[in-house]
Parts: sequence; C-alpha cells; structure tokens
Amino acid sequence: SVAVTAFWMMMGLDDEDDEFWSVAMNGRDEHLLLQDDHPDDFDVTSCETIERTITTLAPDSSDLRPLVLRLGQNSNDGCLSDVSGDIWDASLLLAGFLFGTNEGQQLCFNACFGKDSAQVDGGGILELGSGLGLSGMAAAAAAAATLHARDVDDERTSRVILTDLDDNNILSLLSKNVESNLSEIGEGSNLSVTVQSCDWFNVASSRGNSCRCPKGTFNLIIGSALIYIPDHAVACAETVYHYLSRSSSSQAIVIQLPDRAGFDVFLCRCRELDLLVSSRAVSEDLTMSVEKRIVSASDYRIYFIKSD
Repeated sequence: SVAVTAFWMMMGLDDEDDEFWSVAMNGRDEHLLLQDDHPDDFDVTSCETIERTITTLAPDSSDLRPLVLRLGQNSNDGCLSDVSGDIWDASLLLAGFLFGTNEGQQLCFNACFGKDSAQVDGGGILELGSGLGLSGMAAAAAAAATLHARDVDDERTSRVILTDLDDNNILSLLSKNVESNLSEIGEGSNLSVTVQSCDWFNVASSRGNSCRCPKGTFNLIIGSALIYIPDHAVACAETVYHYLSRSSSSQAIVIQLPDRAGFDVFLCRCRELDLLVSSRAVSEDLTMSVEKRIVSASDYRIYFIKSD
C-alpha cells in the first residue's frame, strides 16, 4: 500500500528489503522460514503434513535427559497464511530458555508449583500464539521435570494452556502435537496441558475464545515472535495485561526481534498499561541448548514484562 511504502521510505528502506514484512503486507504464500536443508528425521506422512523431531538440551548442571518432541507441521502453507506452517527460530530460542536453562526451568516451576501458584483461579502458564506448540510444551516439561526432580510427595496441581487463533487447521494440529507428546512432556496428575483458542481482539468476551480464564490469573505468560504484523501489537499487549497475575513474581516472557515493525507499539502499550518492561540479549549459553544452529540468534532479545 501507499502508506506502507511511505513508512519504509521514511525508515530508509524499501519494503522488499525485509522479506518477512513483504510477505505480511503483500500476502505472498511462501515458506519464508523453512530451512534449506531438510533433516533426516523429516517424515512426509501425507501431502498435507510433515513431521519434525526437535531436541532441546537440558542444563549442563542437571541430570535431565534432552527434551525430544515430534511435531507435525503443515507442508503446503506459508508461515504467514498459516502459523502452523513451520517452527520459527524465536520458538526454538524460547524453548531453549525455558527448558534448557536453570533460570527458565525455575521460572516454569514457580509459575506452576511455587508459593504464589496456589490461586483460586488456577495460576500456571499461558502461551500466546503457540503455533505448533514447541515453547508451550517446553515450559510444561520444565515445570514437570523440576517437580519430579525434587522427589517430594506434592499434591498441588497446575496447568499449562497453549493458545492460538480460532482456526480449525491451526488448533487441530496444535492439539495433535500436544497429545502425541504428553508422555515426553511429563504431563500427569499434577499438571494438565491443554489447547484453547484465544482471540487477542476479544479477550474479554467468548467470541473466538475457548480460553475464558478470569482476568489476572496466570503466573507466567510466554510468547515467541508475537509481533509480526503491526496491527496485532496493541491487542497483544492488552491480552498480556488481561491474563497476567498481579502477583509481584508473575511475568510475561517474550523472545522477539526488536526491530520488527509494530513491536515498538507493543512495548509502548505495555508501558501505558503500567507494565514494567526489561530486556537482555540472547546469551550464548541459551543457544547451546538449541540443537539447530540459529544464525540470527544474536539479533533476538528476551523481554520480561511485569506488573508495576
């Protein structure tokens, strides 16, 4: 559009210089984020779906074995026409942070089973924009593994809810991925892992939402590359604010390319809602927990968003 072109001219760029943005704005159906080389563990199960095995290493200091998830992904849709078309680098990094670092594992455990998690309305972890579910399942595995490692007779229960658009294709594949990996995640009597729809533009209503959890009930909200289209920015920030618990230990964790169009709007709206935002670069230790080498890992930042 003229407005989009003008925006990029103001930034000193042609919109074609950012291929991801070009796809978002022009609606081209491309596998923008697919790797050029296909791993040996790709299994083409049908003309619609391929299966990938994603391994996330545990922290060096732990005795945990790696987390190995088998994820189905749509093979005939571009990443923007269907967000279940590929596993994005940001999701790999977020999974690496949550399961592959001691800090991430402790955050997931505290959100589900810590002293502030025993709330009337549930507590636990909410993932926004789950896509294929990698990061949400990594969070669940981290919470369950930490609980089991403590070897205590704990009767507390909690939840991890993975959400995405109210779209049958997206949610059905996401649900299938969760169901096929429950034993690997470690879901049991203490922890439930479920899939629900969440429309960021209608969080306060039932329209487009099966996630009808009360306001302010999640101890940890996670998301990877949540802002890839500017129009989503304000609604995404308001969704974080809506669901985030007001406990001092509660927070949202987002891994994002900071220069993605619209992300500055997201951060601005968070601050308008009196949410405190801090960030840091993705560390080399974090990238070591991710099996795939992510060339652009240093371009990402981890954002921590808390109630004021």
